[in-house]
Amino acid sequence: MKQLGWKVGIAVVGMAAGMVLAQGPGYGPGRGWMAGYGPGPGMMAGSGYGYGPRASLSRLDLSDEQRDRITALQDQHRRANWDRMSEMRAEQLKLRGLYRSDSSDTNAIAEQQKKVDALRRQMFDSQLAARNEIDAVLTPEQRKQLGR
Repeated sequence: MKQLGWKVGIAVVGMAAGMVLAQGPGYGPGRGWMAGYGPGPGMMAGSGYGYGPRASLSRLDLSDEQRDRITALQDQHRRANWDRMSEMRAEQLKLRGLYRSDSSDTNAIAEQQKKVDALRRQMFDSQLAARNEIDAVLTPEQRKQLGR
């Protein structure tokens, strides 16, 4: 069971590294898990809910007002998800401790995993909400360019 804890620890470090890499400029895809509001080649790529690597908002002819509104929405969601990521990291560390424990309590592990999953789901829901809010700022033609 201790080896499983080690593997979970490596996965957590990898996810955290991806999230740090994702803090790039602008909107659209990036290199990591939560980059902009569309997946890059990271964990969520190809899942069908982002803007995708070729359908970047940066290639649209956005008005200054649209750009400002989208930037504000992205900042709002990024701040909320950054707090959730910190909280999730703390919960993942608790989970790792449970895995490394000599007396593995499967019920405690399962309950702790539920906490991690709930935070991950909140970040996912926030990403979907951000996409919908950004779509509402775009014109029908711009949404069509993104493949909506």
